[in-house]
Amino acid sequence: MEKISLIWNTWNKSIISVYAFCFLITTGCTSDKKVDSAAVHREIESREIIKITGAELLSKALETGDEIAAAAKLELGKNLKRALQEGGVQHAVSFCNMKAMPIMDSLSAKYGAKIRRVSLKPRNSKDNPGELERELLEAYEYQQQNSLPMESNVQTIDKKSFLFTKPILIDNGLCLTCHGTPENGLSMENKAFIQTKYPKDKATDYQLGDFRGIWSITLDRKKLVLDMTVQ
Repeated sequence: MEKISLIWNTWNKSIISVYAFCFLITTGCTSDKKVDSAAVHREIESREIIKITGAELLSKALETGDEIAAAAKLELGKNLKRALQEGGVQHAVSFCNMKAMPIMDSLSAKYGAKIRRVSLKPRNSKDNPGELERELLEAYEYQQQNSLPMESNVQTIDKKSFLFTKPILIDNGLCLTCHGTPENGLSMENKAFIQTKYPKDKATDYQLGDFRGIWSITLDRKKLVLDMTVQ
């Protein structure tokens, strides 16, 4: 299968123009009062026309995706660390099984975006990738195997949304207590316990620095434009 390059989709040269007009007619609109059309025309002309290029919108999508991914990683990591301190690996696995998805749903609602973590070797079957996500996962995997840079990426899904992706790496030795091997941190006892919570688990046998999966964040185009025009 030919590997795809992780680059931004090239937009056409059209410019997205956002016209923000806000009219306040203080004279009212009654049968005995007429709207001063000249005043309204002057008001329209005085309003600034904000033009957003395709490149600027992609840059905003990249910035917003990075912000959301960082916030989600921090929130999940904080809760997982607390669970490990409170009851060890098995307690942390139970926490992930019960609480990880609700935390993601809460963050999705907060940011007005659909936030997922997907992998070619998922632990939770809900983290199986869609078609585009699989292609991107395979491209990231190819990049790591060939020592190529692995960077955040934005793809245009349709006229309404973008897909932001960012690689997730095994960047902490603590990760190996749940995702490693018997030689580097995952005991056979804990592996057996994980199987009771995730019978179809594939997320083991990793080494430090391995590619684990991606943040997959669907961003709403209209919300991005609004964020760029409202100060």
